Amino acid sequence: MLQPSRTPTLRRHCCTTTMTFITVADVLLTLLLLLSGAADASQWPEPQLGYSGPLTMEQRCQAFSVANVEDKEFYSPLYTSKYPNNTDCTLHLEAEFGFIIRVDFRDYFEMEPSEDCENDFLEIRDGAHGYSDLMGRYCGGDFPPIITSKNRYLWLRFRSDETLEYKGFRAVYEYIVQEMGRPEIPPCHFETGGVTGLLSHTDIPQYRFNYSTTYRMPIDCTWTIRVNAGHKIYLFFEEFELAQPNECDVNFVDLFGEHRDLRSRIEHFCGSMGDSVITTTNTMHVRFYAVGQARQSKFKAWFTAFRDRIVEGVPEEQHVCYDTEYDCDDASCIDASLECNGVKNCRHEYDEEGCSDSDKMKFDIRSQHIIIILTMGCGLLGGMCFAMCFNCIRKLISDGRQIHENIRRSREQLEGGRPRSMVSIPSTASVPPRPPPMQPEDYISGHKPEGRTCVRVSSEESDEDDDIEDDLDELDEETSVEMRDCECQTRDSLTTQRDSSGQLTPPPPPPPTRRPPGVPPTMSHEQVPTPPPPPTHYARNHHALYEVQSDDDDSYKFRAHTIIHVPEKTSRTPSKAGKTTPDVLVTH
Repeated sequence: MLQPSRTPTLRRHCCTTTMTFITVADVLLTLLLLLSGAADASQWPEPQLGYSGPLTMEQRCQAFSVANVEDKEFYSPLYTSKYPNNTDCTLHLEAEFGFIIRVDFRDYFEMEPSEDCENDFLEIRDGAHGYSDLMGRYCGGDFPPIITSKNRYLWLRFRSDETLEYKGFRAVYEYIVQEMGRPEIPPCHFETGGVTGLLSHTDIPQYRFNYSTTYRMPIDCTWTIRVNAGHKIYLFFEEFELAQPNECDVNFVDLFGEHRDLRSRIEHFCGSMGDSVITTTNTMHVRFYAVGQARQSKFKAWFTAFRDRIVEGVPEEQHVCYDTEYDCDDASCIDASLECNGVKNCRHEYDEEGCSDSDKMKFDIRSQHIIIILTMGCGLLGGMCFAMCFNCIRKLISDGRQIHENIRRSREQLEGGRPRSMVSIPSTASVPPRPPPMQPEDYISGHKPEGRTCVRVSSEESDEDDDIEDDLDELDEETSVEMRDCECQTRDSLTTQRDSSGQLTPPPPPPPTRRPPGVPPTMSHEQVPTPPPPPTHYARNHHALYEVQSDDDDSYKFRAHTIIHVPEKTSRTPSKAGKTTPDVLVTH
């Protein structure tokens, strides 16, 4: 009896029915197809025959994933019928070294059209894996161009969504001789497994680096990790140092799950550090890619097989780790042999706590984080030391300049003449001799701001005045204070200078045409009245001015007035302009 699943047309009806519901019409339709030659039996992939019941993904993809090696053809799933929904298939084409692959689509190409081929599509990549360079993604009713690979591999993927079914396609491929210009080298692939293991750039043999440098080929190596069923994989990087970080086109590390294509990619690291990763299956693929100067990149990663302690559908009393396992206190169990082995196999590093005192204090000085911290600390310390030294040197230079400037000024004062006295109270030895007493005709009356008369004192004063002066001299000797004579002078008297012996030289007489001070314009020189003797007398001392007043009770009152210091070298230029009223100045 003819099996209903021998033709693709009848197989779709048989997916939901049994053998007893096959009708004669189905048999007749099968005979017509065979006799018409519309679909040659040689074109049907042999694995399509003999299936009954619902088809698995492997059965649906067999026409695509298992190519017709004799005719060098491959077809859309369930060819020559419409391809099924929710189908995802892959195909690997591989030629011998020295050949490339060319693919041409024949007869028809019908797939669901969509923008950017998001629904149903055929994807072709130039390489052996799903992460190889993309050559194109095709859909709709237009034939794709002839596809030619750059090397000996092609990777193809067919995908359909849950709606709309189309006729599909038929493709023919062939191998073409291509001069490679370099010797053949096997793929860079490593297989590993177990409860724990190490992946490192040192696993790559040196001849591959030499081959890559000589023929300018990239380093493209893959590690496949497989652990026991029911376990997952935890991977963390102990060292991650790319030669050109953030240059994702020249160096990176990719982590994949069960399949090595972009849909299964877990992480893509191309920066300055790599994070820890956990898979959902018992298989992981690690890819390292570097080209050019980036071949100097380095990495080192540890993987650990662990089991989830809590599993859905398992009774709660069974949510425990076995006797041969170590509980990481994060709902995961690892092999008991991994405790205190010097590797952080638990995600929270509990397996290395309390192992030994030396382990607690141990840290890797070559670690990237330790190097960064030490570099920053040394930089800050060096900057602080430099700033302190710079400020100290600048202060020393400034103080040295100030000292030299003070010495220079002192020398100039010593070389220029007698230096100024820096003592506020000079000794009595430096006081110049007193000037001779003034004559009566030299008395010039004046008034102080407080209304008291200031006159020059002559040697012919009364004995009473002499007694007052003697008392003041005794007071001066007791206090040892150096004072200068208080003199009431006019502006003209300022021109009086001392001779070499210290005696005062009287000012030159006024010109004949000059009117004496205080004489009205209508009065002649002979009519100038003699000023009366002042009622108030001033006692002269060397450095202070005292006012002496006489009262009715014959008592004396003393009052000190302002002391004005005038440098000895101060030159006084006589005023050329006369004044009608003399200016009273206090000098020393």
